Amino acid sequence: MVYGLILLLVVVTLILGKISIKLGMSEVVGQLLSGIILGAGLLNIVHPTNLIHLISEVGIFILMLNSGMESDIKEMRKHIKASTIIAILGVVLPMVAFPIVFALSGYSLISSLFAGVVFSATSISITLSVLAEQKKLGTPMGAIILSAAVLDDIIALVAVTLFSIFIGGGTLGITSILPLIAFILGILLRKIPASDILSKVSSQLGRWFFYPVFFGAIGLEVSIQGLGNKVIPIILFSVLAVITKFAGSFIGARLSGLNYRVANAIAAGMVSRGEMALIITQIGIAANIINEDISGEFIIAIIISTIVAPIMMKPLFSRT
Repeated sequence: MVYGLILLLVVVTLILGKISIKLGMSEVVGQLLSGIILGAGLLNIVHPTNLIHLISEVGIFILMLNSGMESDIKEMRKHIKASTIIAILGVVLPMVAFPIVFALSGYSLISSLFAGVVFSATSISITLSVLAEQKKLGTPMGAIILSAAVLDDIIALVAVTLFSIFIGGGTLGITSILPLIAFILGILLRKIPASDILSKVSSQLGRWFFYPVFFGAIGLEVSIQGLGNKVIPIILFSVLAVITKFAGSFIGARLSGLNYRVANAIAAGMVSRGEMALIITQIGIAANIINEDISGEFIIAIIISTIVAPIMMKPLFSRT
C-alpha cells in the first residue's frame, strides 16, 4: 500500500511537472502542487511517512550532489564579493522585518525572532533546479545565486543553532546540513575522472524518482485544517517572505554593480524558501522554540513562496 502511494505520488508529480512546462511555468511548480493535491491540502490520499521522508532526503542529497558537480567553483570565486553582499542583505531584511510584523501581530518575542530566522533561508535545491532547467547553472549569474544561497543557508543554520542551544536546549542534526554537505561533496567529486558518468546516472535516478518524491513531499506538508481563521496572516507572511528576500537581494545585487535585469533575476532566484526553511521550522518544533500551531502558518507561507519563486524565476532568467 505504501509503495503504491509513493508510486502514485511520483506519477502525478511527473505529470503535473510536464503540464507546468507546457503552461510556460517551471516544472517545480507542478511538482509542488502535486503534493498539495494528493495530500491533506485537498484529496488526502497520500500522507508524509518515514519512507517518503527518507526518499526525500536522498532526493535532496542527489540534487545537491549533482548541483555541486555541475557548478564551476572558479566562477563562484570570481563573484564572491557580490554573492556576500547579496546574501547578507537577503538575510538581514527578513530577519528585521519578520520579527517586527510578527510582534505587531501578537506573537511572542521568541516566535517573532524565530520567524526571522526561518524566512532568512534560501532553497538552494529549488533555485538550482530552475537554473539547470534554464541552462543558467554555469553562468556568472548562476554562480552568484549559488554562492549567495549557500551563504544564506550557512547564516540561517548558525542562527537556528544558537536558537536551538540557548533557547530550545536542542542541537543541530546532520539532516539540517545535509544539503550543504552534498553540495560540497559534489564540488569535490567534480575533479574525479568518473564524475560525468556519476552525474548522468544520479541525474536520471533523481529526475524519474527521487526528485518527484522530494518536491511532492513538500506539498504533502500543507494542511488547511484549522487555518481558516488565519488566512490573512498567512497571506501577509507569504507576501512578506517574497518581498523581503527579493528586495534585500535586489539591493545587494545593484550595490554590487550588476545591471537592473540581472539584479532582478538574481533576486528572484533567492526568493524560494523550500526545504531549508522547512528544516529550520522542524528544528524549531523539536527544540520547543515554536509550537505546531505556529509551524502550520510557517509551512503554508514557505510553500507559497516556494511556488511563487519558480514562476518569478523562469521569465526573469530567460531575459538574462
